[in-house]
Amino acid sequence: MIGTANGFSVAHELVYTLKVRDAMRTDVITVTPENTLREVQVLLREHRFSGTPVLADGRLVGIVSIEDIINALDRGHISQRVADWMTRSVVTIQDNMPLSRAVEFFQRYPYGRLPVLDSGGRLCGILTPSDIIARLMVELNRLAEDAARRETDLMARAGTRVTDGSELKMDFRVSAGDFDNAGIASARIKAVLKERGVDARIVRRAAIATYEAETNIVIHSMGGKIHTAINAERVLVEAIDWGPGIEDVEKAMQPGFSTASELVRAMGFGAGMGLPNIQKCADRFEIHSTVGSGTHLRIELDLRSAVPQGGE
Repeated sequence: MIGTANGFSVAHELVYTLKVRDAMRTDVITVTPENTLREVQVLLREHRFSGTPVLADGRLVGIVSIEDIINALDRGHISQRVADWMTRSVVTIQDNMPLSRAVEFFQRYPYGRLPVLDSGGRLCGILTPSDIIARLMVELNRLAEDAARRETDLMARAGTRVTDGSELKMDFRVSAGDFDNAGIASARIKAVLKERGVDARIVRRAAIATYEAETNIVIHSMGGKIHTAINAERVLVEAIDWGPGIEDVEKAMQPGFSTASELVRAMGFGAGMGLPNIQKCADRFEIHSTVGSGTHLRIELDLRSAVPQGGE
């Protein structure tokens, strides 16, 4: 699960903000089904890899690993073709998915690397846990430098800051299946709260809760909208979709429970953590759903308290 008992850190926020394409390596070394396992053995040794994708006519058809090499050596078949030994059922992730989904994949599956596919289903990169950590370190360093510059600027302009507590209302249409635009509402809410000088921990929780609500509409519904209202006291996020609704809300609130299709799961979504994460971020959370009609989420965060009251 993304998050900790005490809240959400900057790193947790980043894995929702960054995409898989931001962390993956594009210099992917591949083999074909007609290569021999001996050739793969040499390749893996030279590049210190534990496995490599197998491509045929530009399409991913399997994965061959060091375990396959060892098994072939034990049986005296190291000269056989990759096609005879490779794993054909490959877990992949799309390049436009948030890094949070990749983290959940690595927690769920015992794999050390994930082949990354573009929107056309072609291999465009490879992702490992080390790649995620490296990218997060780069972003954390950048944020630290930005914070230092802002602090210097604020010190130079001390006493000139004005905070606007007037209520701001915003509405965002969310289309079913539109993964590329998932996150627009959460990004806007985050920007507004930062402009108003809200505690960074609250900003983080609001952004994560809204992002999860957006992706729920994208994944599970026929479309919907996000309505937000922000004033000096609280931020309200309402996520409303137009069906099909949730049959068992109590089950849907359980971590890991998911009704996502196999296609959606293969794309890196539908891990069953969306609603629990929203509840954990919120000070107050309500869900109402009618099968055949739709689902209405109401999420509130108090802007005076950095620690969530309703998510424990």
